[in-house]
Amino acid sequence: MADLVRTVENTIREHELIKPGDFVLLGFSGGPDSLCLLHALMDLRTRMGFELAAVHINHGIRGGAAAEDAAWAVQHCRENNVSCICAESNVPAYAKKRHMTEEEAGRSVRREIFAYLAYSIATGKNIGKAPGERPEEQTGAAAVQPAGRKASADALSGSRRSSGIPVPKGGIRVALAHNMDDQAETVLMRILRGTGVRGLSGIRYSSRLDDALQRVAGGINDDELRSKAKELDISIVRPLLDVPRSDIEEYCTENQLQPRIDHTNAETDYTRNRIRLELIPAIEKDFNPSIKEALVRLAANAAEDDSALNGLAAEALESAEKVLEARMPRPEDKVFPESLNPKPLISSIELSAAALRKLEPAVFKRLIVTEFERLGLAEGISAVHLNALYSAVIKNVGGKTIEFPSGHTATLRAGTLTLK
Repeated sequence: MADLVRTVENTIREHELIKPGDFVLLGFSGGPDSLCLLHALMDLRTRMGFELAAVHINHGIRGGAAAEDAAWAVQHCRENNVSCICAESNVPAYAKKRHMTEEEAGRSVRREIFAYLAYSIATGKNIGKAPGERPEEQTGAAAVQPAGRKASADALSGSRRSSGIPVPKGGIRVALAHNMDDQAETVLMRILRGTGVRGLSGIRYSSRLDDALQRVAGGINDDELRSKAKELDISIVRPLLDVPRSDIEEYCTENQLQPRIDHTNAETDYTRNRIRLELIPAIEKDFNPSIKEALVRLAANAAEDDSALNGLAAEALESAEKVLEARMPRPEDKVFPESLNPKPLISSIELSAAALRKLEPAVFKRLIVTEFERLGLAEGISAVHLNALYSAVIKNVGGKTIEFPSGHTATLRAGTLTLK
């Protein structure tokens, strides 16, 4: 299906997702979406001048079936001359330790593993142990199987000799296989939860991995390498975002690709599955047969507004930010991998409450979210948190502390708002 590959290429070029010299790490579950993206990128890598490797993560949830998926992923990549990095994790233990759902923990684990790999490849050096090495808390990789080579744990930590992966001339791109249907489902799910403009913008074509990079960098026993965390050209890209799921399935059929099927995707215990299997078909039948396309347009429109708000928040930050306390964790702190919640590179941020009171509510809230992201809090902030903090700042309630997710806080005292 040449049209699908052409669509992927156009998406990459239009949004500048991948450039010549870049190294692409593809999240490869073996399902239809990632299998389709693997083969599309294989078709494009020579013409567009980028390198490609697959990353398969066993989340430690599905037992023998997950092990079979990992073996299949390695074999499929070997047959197609693509390096495949296999990582094992213990998501249930991670979720329990950090008081998260398994879905939330899985996302966090994946981001840390991708950040670890990207950091290693970008620097071309062994940056230390993989995230979460202890078996009961394991969140990182345990084995690597580059195509046609002997498995080597050293390859994961960036050893070019072991993995056959050179230091790239360009940046590192973590390619994920989100498609157009995923976009529609995400936007609808967020609408049901009462989201704002940022949530309505849905899944982005590209995004940063800063929160996970900070957590990984915090455990590197090399001051020079650790200080480069913010300088590295590493990002997440989603080249399939303009492709509907039906085209992906057709592509796999036409090219005789046999994807691995995760049967939990057909269960209705999870909100997203129910939206995909029940709600969207009902809306298509009774209200709007083109609801997916409408939701995708909504996301595109909201993304423009979201970008404008980001610009306003960035301008406001210049006058609001008083002190930025940067503390580089020391090796003796043992913040990573011994801890599942390592300290970020920035430990606290202080903002002028007077400057914040001059901002429109939307800009105030965007600024707070942006600053918490710098502290490593990338998700979980709700309107309840932001409204409570905005009210405290506007009313100048001294000594007030607002609790945010994952142990983060915002404290207003003596005209200063401190985020930790």
